[in-house]
Amino acid sequence: MKVWQLVGLIGAGLVACAKEPLAVQSREGQTLRLRVGQELDLTVGTVGPGAYQAPPSISSPVLRFLDESVVAPHLPSGPTQLFRFQAKARGTALVVITHSGTNPTIQDTVIIQ
Repeated sequence: MKVWQLVGLIGAGLVACAKEPLAVQSREGQTLRLRVGQELDLTVGTVGPGAYQAPPSISSPVLRFLDESVVAPHLPSGPTQLFRFQAKARGTALVVITHSGTNPTIQDTVIIQ
């Protein structure tokens, strides 16, 4: 195999890896790392009335909010929500998701490489 073919295969593999979403269960104050183009699927749960509000506050355009949805199973304690984001450029963004009730505000740092 020629060197340029090997470089092309390695590059294609890196791009493919960046396309897989990073799926995490939110907890307060976490730092998450993404690659440019990668999606972040952030699952949050609530206890009691209310829900986390969309769109969230994002401190930088390096991270773009895609959408929010309620996911099954529907628990009696409160909804489970999925917030989806996409890494657009290198940099750092602070994501703040507030709750309409008494659940704590979520503040996560996203570092995009």
